[in-house]
Amino acid sequence: MGDDETIKIEKIKENIPNVAPDANVPTSHGYFYGHACHLSADKLSAYELNCKGTRKWLFNIITVHAGDVRAINMHRSYAALCAEKYRHYQHFRYTIHPYSKLRFYLEFLFVFLMILSSILVALHYAEKRGDYSDYHEVLLLFSDSMIIVNIIVNFFTGYIEGYSRKMSVLSKKKIARKYITTWLILDVVACFGIPANYYSSQKTFYLVLEAMRLVRLPIIMIYLQNVLTVMNASNYQKTGVEILFSLIMFLTWNIYFQFSVDYIIEGTHLPQNPRNCSWLTVGNLWNQTTKVRILYAFDRAVGMLTTNTNMNLLEQKGCFENFIVTCWIFSKIVIYHYTLKYILALFGKESARAHYYMMKKQLQTYMAHRNFPPRLKSKILKFYAIRFQSKYFEESRMLGCVSGQLREDILMHTGRQLVRELEFLKQLPSSLLVQIAFKLRVVIYIAGDIIFKINTVGDCIYFIDRGTVAIYSDSGKEICHLEDGDFFGEIALVMKHHFRTASAIAVTNCELFRLDREHFETTIAYYPTVYNSIKEVATSRFERTCVLDEHHKAEPRTAKQD
Repeated sequence: MGDDETIKIEKIKENIPNVAPDANVPTSHGYFYGHACHLSADKLSAYELNCKGTRKWLFNIITVHAGDVRAINMHRSYAALCAEKYRHYQHFRYTIHPYSKLRFYLEFLFVFLMILSSILVALHYAEKRGDYSDYHEVLLLFSDSMIIVNIIVNFFTGYIEGYSRKMSVLSKKKIARKYITTWLILDVVACFGIPANYYSSQKTFYLVLEAMRLVRLPIIMIYLQNVLTVMNASNYQKTGVEILFSLIMFLTWNIYFQFSVDYIIEGTHLPQNPRNCSWLTVGNLWNQTTKVRILYAFDRAVGMLTTNTNMNLLEQKGCFENFIVTCWIFSKIVIYHYTLKYILALFGKESARAHYYMMKKQLQTYMAHRNFPPRLKSKILKFYAIRFQSKYFEESRMLGCVSGQLREDILMHTGRQLVRELEFLKQLPSSLLVQIAFKLRVVIYIAGDIIFKINTVGDCIYFIDRGTVAIYSDSGKEICHLEDGDFFGEIALVMKHHFRTASAIAVTNCELFRLDREHFETTIAYYPTVYNSIKEVATSRFERTCVLDEHHKAEPRTAKQD
């Protein structure tokens, strides 16, 4: 080996990243689940956060959570998640990310408090005077105070905008503008719900204010859906929990309105001469115990969900209770709403979703007919979910309907714009970039898939649109991770031997663009400057891989000597 070559290798050794003391212990780094990563955490991303200790812990609570399925679906790669954290830390340090741990815990708390306060409201107003409990008021006041906390937090929590290409908005001015024009008024109105004291002279006023809690139901339903999504609940589980939640809301607030309407009409909770048409009078409940009153009201509420309960008793008294009819109509609206909602969710108005659903059912039938093992079934379904994002479409057919500049614009904005962002391809004319974009083929690999093996013939180069790819040397040493915008597989295209010098494995679900050798040679290879740039990168990577591999093979021998 000559002196120049020795000096060259020594320089490469200097650039080898220092391995952490525990680098030999495999870890998932909280994101690469199922992948035993041997690289230290600081070598996985180019985005470094300058915070430690308590400050880092606090920031990790308010920033995007790598384990949140919504964040994974939106960013779809570790690099994009790290870039989001870096953007958050550099520019919006005191804003709460909508996909953060803190936001998840708060939304879970607000849903729980809504359920708790609804049950307490029903119990509180069903109580007989002698059974009155102060702790109900205390808990209800605490629930109201948390609404104020929710309002304050919402002014510091970002939101997601966009549909196909979502992004988080973390600017406090935009957050405030968005919140003021959407949910603020309803949240403020809900704060006026004050539990009425039995000895108060303004009981009617308090009873009306108490019902203001209901205006928060739409936002609480959104919180519930967010919580279920983060908990990876299936569609059936989401449907069941949402129906159960709606059922609790209907029954508890129905009980509240049963008592409050009569209290308002009578002007007191214990009238001396109650109306004959009052349901409390018909059931002889004015002087009954709290338990009997609640059970009777609950039975009526359940009856209103199915039919007009107690109507026969009221007809015998010559009365007609509008409240029952109103609740019965409302209950039917709720039932039909959920029936239509979930029918539309499965087969609905969005033809892309409907086609995807039918395709998925056909796929499941095919796999069952062929007796595919569960692991393979899961892998195939994952592939289709990544490829189509729950919406079936045929890109080739859609592109076939357009031509000229419009088609070029569509191609360059469907992920292929990354060819323009690569430094060595910027030297190519735009017409050639468009030709390369036409030649790129989308390929998808599920986490754990082998993209190619070492010592196999290399017939293409890959560009990473989204995902993380691990590169392994001949000895099995994990060399590095490649992320969004990176490329690999070029060594076999520019070296004389045409063989892969390393193995590539998908660490996460990956969406790649593949450029075959023949297209590479008819486009990029015709431009010596660009070709030489790629060859320099390939040579550098090859030499670095050889040095790292040599170190890895020497480690066992050194350990034995020690």
